[in-house]
Amino acid sequence: MLKKIINLFCVLCVLPLISHASEISEKGFKKLNQIYVTATKSFEKVKTTDDLGELLNQLDKLKSECTNDKDIKELLSISYEKCPKEWQDAYQKAVTLQLELKDANKRLAMGGLLQESNAVETINSFMKSSYLQEPLADGQHLNEGAPFETKEHRDKRMKWWRDGKFGMFIHYGLFSGLAGEIQNRKFEGCVEWIQMYSGVDFDTYKKEALPLFCPKSGKAAEWVKLAKEAGCKYTVLTSRHHEGFNMFDTKYSDFNVKKVYGVDVIDEYAKACDDYDMKAGYYVSLLDWNHPDYDPTGSGISYPEGNLKAAERGERKFGNHEKYKEYLYNIFNDLLSKYKVDLVWWDFSQPHFQGDKAWGATRLMRRLMEVNPQAIQNNRLYHSDNHLSEGGIKVTPTWKGDYSTAEHHIPATGIDGDWEACQTLNGTWGYSKLNQKWKTSETLIHELVDAVSRGGNYLLNIGPEPDGSIPEESIRLFKEIGAWMKVNGEAIYGTRANPFNEEFQWGRVTRKDNDKFYLIVYKKPSDGKIILPCTFSKVKASMLNNKTKHNIVKHQKDGYTVIDVSSVSIDGPATVVKLEGKLKTLKK
Repeated sequence: MLKKIINLFCVLCVLPLISHASEISEKGFKKLNQIYVTATKSFEKVKTTDDLGELLNQLDKLKSECTNDKDIKELLSISYEKCPKEWQDAYQKAVTLQLELKDANKRLAMGGLLQESNAVETINSFMKSSYLQEPLADGQHLNEGAPFETKEHRDKRMKWWRDGKFGMFIHYGLFSGLAGEIQNRKFEGCVEWIQMYSGVDFDTYKKEALPLFCPKSGKAAEWVKLAKEAGCKYTVLTSRHHEGFNMFDTKYSDFNVKKVYGVDVIDEYAKACDDYDMKAGYYVSLLDWNHPDYDPTGSGISYPEGNLKAAERGERKFGNHEKYKEYLYNIFNDLLSKYKVDLVWWDFSQPHFQGDKAWGATRLMRRLMEVNPQAIQNNRLYHSDNHLSEGGIKVTPTWKGDYSTAEHHIPATGIDGDWEACQTLNGTWGYSKLNQKWKTSETLIHELVDAVSRGGNYLLNIGPEPDGSIPEESIRLFKEIGAWMKVNGEAIYGTRANPFNEEFQWGRVTRKDNDKFYLIVYKKPSDGKIILPCTFSKVKASMLNNKTKHNIVKHQKDGYTVIDVSSVSIDGPATVVKLEGKLKTLKK
């Protein structure tokens, strides 16, 4: 009898799945595929922010179709693993079209065109409404990616980066000379992508850019000095951007700064990092819009229209990407052989073009660890979700890199892994003489604090002028951050994420172990009372801005601690209250 009951129960459990799967139809696949194709074409039509309105309107219409069409809803509710075998080929085709849509989204995001919150919200909403569950990945293949290491070794290797929290990004290259303008066409945002935006072929790009770029000796030391004054613990300089121009002397390409201008920018930068005791990071573009063997065919990755047209005319020829991968390895190995590389900031990959297939990732990663076993590298040798329009960052498997990279935003919450937010001062990475949309130092300090309180690092960019000089506004902002860090750096360096299961309207919290807590107060609560969901065995409070103790911890009751800050003055962007005491209880 018991056996019959169990069998009946199993049948009842399976029946809904069979019924659900049977409702999948060819009609549903056709409709969903058409939505993916239409959305992809709409993304591809966007050339400037002026074109976003039409895209967003189209996505709203497509979202409505996804949420209201019965055939599509049934299809989106089932996974590949539960899809009937006769429909799995159709499912795979739909997933392929979905990946092409993701590629189109990423190309706009990487080009800096998706920074407005309303655009991000509309795109995210559509992507969620049309999301078809992708087949489960097989995971890492044998001997693929970074070499294995124990948790203890990894924690020791990552410690300086996890403790450092604050770094300076430096975007400098041929694009700096153009300063946001080419052939009388003007661009404000992310002008390091100006060749892509303008669509010129590379011969035209070099003709326009080479005469305007004028690097001067001694400027790299000024960048690192400013980073030190601002309180940065590491810097990351573009060793080569997508334009393919190498910023150091290398025997593997005459298209380098030393050969053309007589100045080895990377060499001066490396020496400056040594002089100022700064960890030296290097941005390495995986793309190359100049190299003749670089093949973008079928990759879904960004590539200038002018080069494609040149190929149609027979002036460029694709098809030897394996040779390009060898060139990429040689250029990178040359960098490693000449300079101490503490960190590598790879950039970037797409779902269809990543890892060993695209870049020879395993060979690059393992060569780095052979030369410097303590080096750190980001996750962009493989595809990753870096932008809000892609749904935000996810935890990076350690074989794909050491940390996730959020671009143009501070994630609203942390993740259970290492991550970094990279941000601009004014919406562009490279120098643009046209862009004066500077953030305030208060905004930037709050971004730094937000990132650190959520368990991340903060990498803030400067875009030097054609000769390498730092724009005056960039200097002012970094020095204002440095003044705040000089007083309050204890609440940033070596800290870990907010231990509480909530954020507070009055500010943010960081901690060291379970006996030091930093209340970084942006504004006082209306009643002057900060209520923490915890209690301490013993606790004392002091202010970082004057190092004096204050009797502001009023009482601990029912699992809460009340701190009266009504007499505390908020100094500048934020004032820090330091609490010292063993944590007794913590509400989850």
